[in-house]
Amino acid sequence: MIMRGQRIGSTAIAVATALALLLTGPVAGAAEVPTGAEQEVAASAERKQVELALAQGKFKSADRRGVMVSLYQGKWFMPKREKVRKCIVKRESGANYRAVSAGTRYRGAYQMSRPLAVGAAWMMQREVRKELGAETEKIVIALRKKPTHQWNRYWQDRAFWTIWRHGEGKSHWRGGARNCMNRR
Repeated sequence: MIMRGQRIGSTAIAVATALALLLTGPVAGAAEVPTGAEQEVAASAERKQVELALAQGKFKSADRRGVMVSLYQGKWFMPKREKVRKCIVKRESGANYRAVSAGTRYRGAYQMSRPLAVGAAWMMQREVRKELGAETEKIVIALRKKPTHQWNRYWQDRAFWTIWRHGEGKSHWRGGARNCMNRR
């Protein structure tokens, strides 16, 4: 004899299972579950699509005011130095990616001189072609002709990390980096 409470419990489980299958589809078999390597390839392909969109000025790359996580998170990105980068961008430009210094010599969020910005674009070019393709490389080539404060957030962040190079280029921000270096 089935008690009334038991029938409701089993009916609820059956309904919940049916709804789950309708919403998500059948449970994948063991052979269909991606391996670690397959998951890495999928994540890499997804990251590439995001980088392409950011390079083209989509999503948050068009927002050029305020402090947020670096939009570039590739080869040179250092998560442990993200607080230092944020401190530098606040000190250099007040987190304004359109900033131009009083004498117009330094531009953008990181207040790069024209030669430094052009040099960063040269440094980025080969990597961008390899990572994101020839069409995106054309964007980098065009950056060399464009004032830094007109670059979108993604390209300014990428230029910063390319110059920073694991701390080797930190001397470019000795004024703005003062009191920022002890942040981790």
